Amino acid sequence: MKGLMRVLVGSVLALGCSLLAAAPSSQLDTVMSCDTDNLKAYRILFVGDSITLHGFDETTRKNLGWSHTSGMAASSRQSDYVSILSRDISDAREQPTVVCYHTAGGSGTVDQRLRALDSVINTRPNLVVIQLGEHEDIRSGIGNLEENYRKLITALRRLDSRPSIIAVGPWSLSRQNGLGRYSGWSGEVDRVMASVSSEEHVPYSSVADIAALPLAHGAGSSDGVRWHPNDYGHGLYAKRLFLLYQQAASSVRD
Repeated sequence: MKGLMRVLVGSVLALGCSLLAAAPSSQLDTVMSCDTDNLKAYRILFVGDSITLHGFDETTRKNLGWSHTSGMAASSRQSDYVSILSRDISDAREQPTVVCYHTAGGSGTVDQRLRALDSVINTRPNLVVIQLGEHEDIRSGIGNLEENYRKLITALRRLDSRPSIIAVGPWSLSRQNGLGRYSGWSGEVDRVMASVSSEEHVPYSSVADIAALPLAHGAGSSDGVRWHPNDYGHGLYAKRLFLLYQQAASSVRD
């Protein structure tokens, strides 16, 4: 059985606040453990921020016009990159997939996800997808990001299930240089994440080329939502990550 019905979502997250909000808490509720008893399923752990999953409450309805749970600003859960990628992997493997989320531990810095990793320590993923970088603070320094990103990859690799790992860089609508790369701090974050991933043999891709497409963002009734990739952007994320998955699968047969 193909498609979304084969994707067993392992957690449901409810409350949220904007990527632009000042609150120190996560935009998402604590993640529930995914189904680890289905031995026939291929388990995917998504380590991300609001692009991966954003909940809602009365505040997000009123201030952001955001009233459903999905990767922001996808029109539905079925349209976000997590669901699309999971379906594509399920179809390619002819095997059901279980989706697990790690979005706990603050708004979404690498350090926050690293510190909260115990919340998903027993999910036993076959594959980990890292989608981070948007919340890194320039005041913390690029060296701090480099250290924490390496620690996160190392910690994920040491999970009992010994998962494959793939990663994408930060989403930013900042100015890009003549080479199609982010300028300024977003460019530094992308560069360091790519460098660490290469050193750690983690398939990685920048999404700067996707962010540069006007058609890949702009959906929603508030600036906070419109900043994020829309359905088209999420679809491009999924395609990019599927290529990385194929790359990882070709080097380590699972």
